[in-house]
Amino acid sequence: MGRLLAVLLAVALAAEAAPTAPGAVPEPAAPAELPAIPPPEPAAPALPAAAPPAEPAASTPVASTPDAAPEPATPLPLPLPPPDAAVLAPPPAADLADPLDLLWGHRLEFAPGGEPLVTIRLMEGQREIAFRPLARARVLLRGGGELRVEAGTRLRVRAREAVPAVLAWRALLEEAPLADRARLEAEARAWRVRGVRAEPRVVGAVYGIAGRVVDNRRALLLVDGDGTEAGARATVETLRAAHGARATLHATLVGRPSGRLELLGDGGAPLGEADAALTLAVEGEAGFLVEGVEHEHGRGGRAREDRTYRGRLYLTLDAGGALAAVHGVPLEELLRGLVPSEMPASSPRAALEAQAVTARSNVLAQIGTRHLTDPFMLCAEVHCQAYRGDAARTGRTDAAVLATRGEALFGRADRTLVNAVYSAMCGGHGEHNDAVWDGTPDPSLRGRPDLPPAAAARWPVGVGTDALVRRFLVAGSEAYCARAAGASRSRFRWTRRLDAAALARVGAELGIGPATALRVTARGVSGRARELEVTGAAGRAEVRGELRIRRLLGGLPSAMFLVEPEPGGALALRGGGWGHGAGMCQWGAVGRAEAGQDHREILRAYYSGAEVSSIY
Repeated sequence: MGRLLAVLLAVALAAEAAPTAPGAVPEPAAPAELPAIPPPEPAAPALPAAAPPAEPAASTPVASTPDAAPEPATPLPLPLPPPDAAVLAPPPAADLADPLDLLWGHRLEFAPGGEPLVTIRLMEGQREIAFRPLARARVLLRGGGELRVEAGTRLRVRAREAVPAVLAWRALLEEAPLADRARLEAEARAWRVRGVRAEPRVVGAVYGIAGRVVDNRRALLLVDGDGTEAGARATVETLRAAHGARATLHATLVGRPSGRLELLGDGGAPLGEADAALTLAVEGEAGFLVEGVEHEHGRGGRAREDRTYRGRLYLTLDAGGALAAVHGVPLEELLRGLVPSEMPASSPRAALEAQAVTARSNVLAQIGTRHLTDPFMLCAEVHCQAYRGDAARTGRTDAAVLATRGEALFGRADRTLVNAVYSAMCGGHGEHNDAVWDGTPDPSLRGRPDLPPAAAARWPVGVGTDALVRRFLVAGSEAYCARAAGASRSRFRWTRRLDAAALARVGAELGIGPATALRVTARGVSGRARELEVTGAAGRAEVRGELRIRRLLGGLPSAMFLVEPEPGGALALRGGGWGHGAGMCQWGAVGRAEAGQDHREILRAYYSGAEVSSIY
């Protein structure tokens, strides 16, 4: 395992599931996006990706797992509570010969060379999936033996007798970093005084790797119920109506899906059957092609294309009982397809290396925290990180991944892994993590001016007031993200107009009649709106949350904006930046690299002095 320590410590804190399935939490509503740099405008090269992340559809795949399994005849038993305190123990041994252990385990496993293994969803919700190995290969049928096939053989898989997963549902009042557990316990006591059976739970795991800590634990505040989706929905509605709580649905896996997979030849001839999963292993890691991979395209749209990948292909059942294609791949191989999907290969080498380190850190930070009711760790879209497989690979981005092999970001003070979030263009000033997603301030995610030192000194307290935002929108043009070659001026500074129809839609969504006025009542250090007061013809409403504000106002590029009335009752929103602004500014990284900074200097600037360290 190379430089990896032989001992991996894991904390099994998600004991909410029955013993027959791994403990799991569903993916919570994404607090904000991890965007790739937006698509280019016609006249200028720009960093490629899908739609601006503020659009709701950009983080909600069309072919997603159904919300719930059918209700059983009797109410589901409530999951057991987790232990009160963390108990360090070796990670449970996984029989990786059984693909379901890998797909549903959501644990940090390692390839023979010491790299973490990652499972990433290529698509799900399918009735049939067709694929071809690019060299001689073996098809391993779970419970049904092995089949050898030649290069280019077209194979198809269908499911039959499929039974969806069984999920237990609860109302989720809040999710927070583990450091907030004491606060959530106090809030739970306050809710119980009000007659609401709220209990804190801890999910996730902590690992020790090469003397560094990867701690992905999260604290949840859940409300007990009967375990059914209908009951949890009713609880959510009651909490919202009676208490004004921002409650959402939360599911825990109780039983995996089951069914048979039929392997067919190109002409439809049956070749074999598998119990819930099969594996394609190609000789020499030559790779495979999956036909019609569904992916994000444009503003909220979907498209399909054939894509090739290296590693292993798993075909299995998703939580809804439909087919899913999952790519099992060592982390470094994943990064070769991921980095060019997030930043173009024409970027300076230091910027590409910074992107490789942030992407590696971000993948590690997400393992065990997302998609835990799904048979994969991550999805291949903006919600996790954009990934297009071999088609995206280039020599320059491969070199950046190789040059930073095993490097990840760790906090300067606590030596724990940094959740290295990033966005396309900060607009000249980064944002605090807690202003974007609430929760505990992260010392590695503090928003600062993205300016040369002399210019940054002019903004010692940030730009958190209307007056400062007004000045900054005019004077912030020295920002690294504005100076980068190919950066789009219309993304650095922009204007959106809300006409009568748009204002009527805003008011209707809030139930206050057509909106007549908007007022930002709280801003983050970068000037991004945290709270918005909306006045309508029939009332007034408060809107909280950077992403919710952007979505409400039609998918704004960022929440750094001013409201300016126009004749006839329309409102102009004049703003800057593209994305949430926390962590690394991707266009700013390009500008800093062009100014001569190496990848470590770039990362220290955006992550408050965090250290780059090798973990394998």
